[in-house]
Amino acid sequence: MSEITVRVHQNKYLPAAAGRGEMHAIVTVAARGLGPAAAHTEASEVIVIDCSSSMSWPPTKIAAARRATAAAVRLLRDGTRFAIVEGTERARVAFPSGGELAVAGPDSKERAVRAAYRLDATGGTAMATWLARAGELHAAHRVPIRHTLLLTDGKNEHDPPGRLDEVLADCAGHFICDARGIGEDWDQAELRRIAAGLHGRADAVRDDSDLEAEFRALVSSAMAKSLAQVRLVVRHRAGSELRFVRQVHPTRADLTEQGKYGDGVGDGRTWSYSAAAWGDEVREYHVCLTADPDGDPVDQDVELAAVELEPTGEAAPPAPEPASVLVRWTKDPPPFLSADPSLAHYDAQAELADAVAEGCAAYDRGDREKARRLWGRAAGLAHTTGDGQVLARLARLVRIVDASTGVVELRDDFQAIDLSSILVINDESRRPPGGEDEPAQGRPADPPPDLVCAACGRVNPGDAAFCEECNSPLRAGPPA
Repeated sequence: MSEITVRVHQNKYLPAAAGRGEMHAIVTVAARGLGPAAAHTEASEVIVIDCSSSMSWPPTKIAAARRATAAAVRLLRDGTRFAIVEGTERARVAFPSGGELAVAGPDSKERAVRAAYRLDATGGTAMATWLARAGELHAAHRVPIRHTLLLTDGKNEHDPPGRLDEVLADCAGHFICDARGIGEDWDQAELRRIAAGLHGRADAVRDDSDLEAEFRALVSSAMAKSLAQVRLVVRHRAGSELRFVRQVHPTRADLTEQGKYGDGVGDGRTWSYSAAAWGDEVREYHVCLTADPDGDPVDQDVELAAVELEPTGEAAPPAPEPASVLVRWTKDPPPFLSADPSLAHYDAQAELADAVAEGCAAYDRGDREKARRLWGRAAGLAHTTGDGQVLARLARLVRIVDASTGVVELRDDFQAIDLSSILVINDESRRPPGGEDEPAQGRPADPPPDLVCAACGRVNPGDAAFCEECNSPLRAGPPA
């Protein structure tokens, strides 16, 4: 049975003597059991492949893009409307030939596969033009689930200045876009901007041979969506103020200005935001409101706000009961007023992102020692918050001597792609360790951190059992 739930995590206590204060809460929205409905939910998929001349070298790059596109097409559910766009300084619909969306079926998918293998790398890079064309294709069929997959190996060089921001604003809310960079010359900030503007996720494809698995995961995830959107509504009491609403998982984004105030009742105390395209997954939000003790009892729960969910679409489960953000005014001393563990976790995740970004900026300025310190701080925070993905990517930049204390040594052998691959995921976050299990997010797992041989000092891959230099065991205990 499908369901969607809402829960509030908070420390509801505020000091009465301090007067007006702020109440912070983490709101967890979990959708479960939606999988069977996905097979009956209409969807559209537009696969946009960078076919600029740079994709031709090394030849493995365009070859990998062709194979990955073909693999993605084969995973489309029958009935899905889809297209392949060849991106150069213009956006040519490589399939179907009519320039509109085709309907997925055995014959159309086989013809699309043949078209994928004819993609040619010759031309420029105009991502705004590509995304605008994707928007036009999706707009012709207003189905519940609309997804775009964008692959590029370069920077947006052939659109007029400011055009990308205009297109992102026009397309926001109309489809979701996951963006991937391949090779070494793409701009991580540009991909993050696209993913953030279109509510998707950006990442690096480090090896051409990984691209097919990445496309398979992304399209499988898109095909598993069945719930068109969930409207998140926060209704707060008179005298309080909504300071902000931020998504903190799976990506960080400030939604305060994207939501609508006064919607529905027009009393200025109702905020709402529509989050699109749900499958079986968990999303979490940080809500902050002001609270005033005037007229409130001490040591009693008072509802400061109600958080409601309004699922929409044919596959929508019943709306759950609203969850309350409470406040209890207390005369207890400050130690009793510590932050809720969920809130503390996401604060640490935000610190982690800052440490990674500042470390990369310091390295770019040539300040290697500051970069080492900041990346050491990041390693400690990644260890504390259970963020294995960031820890694995940090291990390409530093040798992690002791993750728990943030002791690291700067590597001399990392490449520019290693910086890009950690920055491009810097808007993502992990849920607190030990929390509710959630479905896979359509991403291959990162490799474990490198292992240093205690016998000879050689750096070995994290999944190795024996040293490649001296054959000594790399882990404690008897060898298998």
